[in-house]
Amino acid sequence: MYDRLILSHNLGTTGDKAVVYDEKGKIISSWLSLYRVIYREGNKVEQDPGDWWRAVCESTKKVMRGINEKSIAVVTFSGQMMGCLCLDKAGDPIGNAIIWADMRSDKESKQLLSQIDEKLFFHITGHKISASYTLSKLLWIMHNRPEAFAKTSKVVQAKDYIVFKLTGEIVTDYSDASGTNLFNLTKRQWSRTLTSIIGLNPKILPEAIPSTQIAGYVTMDASVATGLLPGTPVVIGAGDGVCASLGGGCTTEDDAYLYFGSSAWIGMVKPTPYWEPTMRTFNWSFIQPDQIAPCGTMQAAGASLDWLKDELAREEVTQSELQRSYPQHLIEMLVTQSPPGANGLLFLPYLMGERSPYWNPQARGAFIGLKRNTRRSDMFRACYEGVAMNLKIIWEALKPINKATELVVIGGQANSDINKHIIADAFNIPVVSHNHLKDSKNFGAAVIGGLGIGMYERADVVKDLLHYERRILPNEANVEFYDRYLPLYEQAYTSLVDFYQNLDQFTNTKES
Repeated sequence: MYDRLILSHNLGTTGDKAVVYDEKGKIISSWLSLYRVIYREGNKVEQDPGDWWRAVCESTKKVMRGINEKSIAVVTFSGQMMGCLCLDKAGDPIGNAIIWADMRSDKESKQLLSQIDEKLFFHITGHKISASYTLSKLLWIMHNRPEAFAKTSKVVQAKDYIVFKLTGEIVTDYSDASGTNLFNLTKRQWSRTLTSIIGLNPKILPEAIPSTQIAGYVTMDASVATGLLPGTPVVIGAGDGVCASLGGGCTTEDDAYLYFGSSAWIGMVKPTPYWEPTMRTFNWSFIQPDQIAPCGTMQAAGASLDWLKDELAREEVTQSELQRSYPQHLIEMLVTQSPPGANGLLFLPYLMGERSPYWNPQARGAFIGLKRNTRRSDMFRACYEGVAMNLKIIWEALKPINKATELVVIGGQANSDINKHIIADAFNIPVVSHNHLKDSKNFGAAVIGGLGIGMYERADVVKDLLHYERRILPNEANVEFYDRYLPLYEQAYTSLVDFYQNLDQFTNTKES
């Protein structure tokens, strides 16, 4: 029998992961319930919010098997950010959610650029104007689905919708609000300037509250659906980027981390926003009111390696199924057979457009340098290195505020030693990992939930709960090589920018 447990959900891109923790941060149980991602032509990426709720109900029941519901002291959330889910007056979804990976609203973001000075916008929100964000997605709905927009009462993020389903309360937190392109970062309130410019009624935006605040309590209907005890407090939690930051142990100016999942980002925590001169990076609201989380995110990091597995490594996938092993192990055996630089082959990992550092939704992936004697091992290594090189550019953009002497790497791809070695060499910094690298978002959300009910007194308690397990040092010869290699990588992208623009006209973008 446990005294007080934390139930933490992470609503990710492919599923909801539920984890139950005790007060010392130990995992008691976990469960992952998967849901669909709907990809359409024209950079359209959607999800059915009903799938989110079904997954949360299933994962809650599964993760609590053998656990008395009275032991759950709080429910809390991490969630995918920068989406756009429209709700009607009853709180029911109006169609699918347009999620973070969707880049259809490039036209709307360009139109917005003609209405406001980009640097002013950057200093209001902490972000560039981009199709990545909620605002451009909402403008797309206004222009292309006016009947849906007319019915819209609130616009929310993934975790906010689930909190509503659990409590009946529609709110968001500061971190998710800061990912909408509608939030004044320093004032921590919705920007009247921006809502006025686009003609948006501010009432369509939910109340924004601190990440550690109790949003409401589990209702009777939600209790029946999930098995949670009615009246259980629900702390709003934070966007997954901020939860990963906290879960990675990033709480002071001396910390830096890399979250390496389907997308990937490098983050830090500072007392003030970082106004990067060329706006390659951006800023989230952190869970503490006196801190900001500067960050740079690439769109398709682990997603590029998944594409490699699905399209180029079918032989390894089949072999791993026969051996009942992971295909990643076989793929990375081939990666090690190719030297740094992949025998002159370079890969640009822009399979879903790109955010940091280029902010170009029309960017596309490319192999450059294919030769008759190019081997599959070279193609595999080029993919791994291409992701690392793009992350290196983000790392360099954050260099003026970077005080870290080591880099914590978390997320699913942090299980890969090859990835960590290449990152250590490319960044020229020791790479470390800890016992929560696979569940950092859930773990960060759990600490937020514990703070919300007074279980913990301060955010840096996370450092007492983490146990660091591995330290990988950079290889000096490889460091020197990647320093010379990076300018070539940047030149490869730059030389294709106009080509991307011309190629886009041949893509089928019919509405579907």
